[in-house]
Amino acid sequence: MKITKRDIRIFILGMIAFFAIESIYSWKEVKQDISNGWHDGYNQPTATKTN
Repeated sequence: MKITKRDIRIFILGMIAFFAIESIYSWKEVKQDISNGWHDGYNQPTATKTN
């Protein structure tokens, strides 16, 4: 079986479509998860800080 560029494009477009549909379907949860991730990342101490 030979995998072509067309197969790869269709696979990537399918994944993007799935992500978009899932994000639209559960927008409240997605919005809350993004907000939680932003605040958790912002409140972490810097990993490159040296004493």
